[in-house]
Amino acid sequence: MGILTCGGPERWPALVPAALLLASGCGDNDESGSSSFGGSEGTSVSASGSDSGSSGSVSASSVGTTVSSSADSSSGEQPKFDVGTGVDVPGNCMAGDPGCGCTAVDILFIVDNSGSMQEHAAPTVAAFDTFVNEMIEALPPGTSLHVGVTRATGFYDPGNGGGWGGPGCEAALTDGVWNPPDVADNGVNGQQGRLFEHMGQRFYDIETDADPAPLKTWFQGALMGAIDGSAEHSNTETVVAGAAYPFHPANADYNQDFMRQQAVLVLFLLSDSPDLSPPEIPTQDFVDIVSDAKSECGDMCVITTGAIAGQCYDQPGNINTRLFDFMNGFGAPPPSWINLQFGMVPDFTGVLGTALADVIGSTCANIPPAG
Repeated sequence: MGILTCGGPERWPALVPAALLLASGCGDNDESGSSSFGGSEGTSVSASGSDSGSSGSVSASSVGTTVSSSADSSSGEQPKFDVGTGVDVPGNCMAGDPGCGCTAVDILFIVDNSGSMQEHAAPTVAAFDTFVNEMIEALPPGTSLHVGVTRATGFYDPGNGGGWGGPGCEAALTDGVWNPPDVADNGVNGQQGRLFEHMGQRFYDIETDADPAPLKTWFQGALMGAIDGSAEHSNTETVVAGAAYPFHPANADYNQDFMRQQAVLVLFLLSDSPDLSPPEIPTQDFVDIVSDAKSECGDMCVITTGAIAGQCYDQPGNINTRLFDFMNGFGAPPPSWINLQFGMVPDFTGVLGTALADVIGSTCANIPPAG
């Protein structure tokens, strides 16, 4: 994982023993008391998504790289997908083919807008062009694409004193009352699982052979708005809840038409923190919200990826395993992800492209045509 780097003692959350933080790494402390571990700059971690022998294990990779999934693990070979060249991906499922059940992809970005994420705001927004290019180039021409953004915050009321630390990535100092949208609507754009509305649109609808320029304009503005840390109400990081509640019945009217049953759903989690939802809520409850919404297509139609706190993903001794459990809760491990660390400039190249290669290389080909 590399050598962990630390800020000064003034960065520790109050009441969290410094020994615990020193034992597990170090952190930055945002204005709400939420901290994130640091790591060596530029190191990325990826999951091998379809190697049947990996059991979803995580391996440290070289700086700036991700591991792509294999389309055929039985041969023992691990082909690397060239991002942006969908025609090279194994499989014969193409948009418009009557024998192909998948002609559409819905991509949702779940954006942590806590104080500690603000250092990642500029490079994330700067990467919007990369994200859009990979969405357009990795999918077959004519694929119907929905792109949406939601915030990973707003689930505590007021809940601005949440924090985390210690070797187990456990929540600490979490104040406020758990306030999901089926309990109350806090009215904040893009929170509690509502899609972030920008330029009068709650998501962008485009076909992949259309001019991507309007999508780029909308997506950049939506990302900038969603990641802005000055939003009202809770900034406590609840990225898993943010990924689940867009598909809860309480948000069905607000998010209407974003998710389509016969489309692959890609969840891109973007957070430098573990999930700070109440520990007593089982992760399976969040998985079930998504699974129930995609019941006609099934869990195979849900793919997770993103840039997350790698120290809190599949690490021995972690008490809070919610990130790993959710991202591996839909039948297959994430085909790609990177470790978003304090002090690093994240390189998002290939992360989304690898996930989309998995979509067209395997997932779409296995979805039965609509009856």
